[in-house]
Amino acid sequence: MNNPALIIQPLTAEQQQQVREHTQRYIKQAIEYFDLKEKTVEINFNIKGRTSGMYRVSQRFTRCKREIRYNPYIFSKFFEDSYETTVPHEVAHFITDIMFGLKNIKPHGKEWKAVMQVFGANATVTSNYDLTGIPVKKQSLFTYQCCCREHQLSSVRHNKIIKRRYQYYCNTCKQRLKIKKK
Repeated sequence: MNNPALIIQPLTAEQQQQVREHTQRYIKQAIEYFDLKEKTVEINFNIKGRTSGMYRVSQRFTRCKREIRYNPYIFSKFFEDSYETTVPHEVAHFITDIMFGLKNIKPHGKEWKAVMQVFGANATVTSNYDLTGIPVKKQSLFTYQCCCREHQLSSVRHNKIIKRRYQYYCNTCKQRLKIKKK
């Protein structure tokens, strides 16, 4: 059972405002440096789980919604590090989207690294935080098999297979993975 004393509290409204202003400073710096036309981006604190930040674009009809999302629990527990690493990381994704479009570049490719260099930020792709006390979503695992062994796939990958969007293959025998019959 979780000890209530160990549960991390999310960012306060004041801290969220600090992070929003920090995000806007990086955006302004990039827009001036690269001479870009300003685009709007929402800044939200609505990620739960193991991810500290995320940039995403959603298309709805003809409107394009850009959003930078932060994890209020990870930011709260690791405020200084998240402030200095996650913020420029996600802003760099936003800026490379404006400059090149997400489909035209690799997520952490040379264009993204160039923006991180302009920010003077570390271009590390992932962080390794101790998530003790942070609410994390536990994914269900599904057993798939090939001719050489069994594989455990997350519910996200399982659902992609079910919706016929993806097929996954074993790296060893190269056979397509199939759900294990009970």
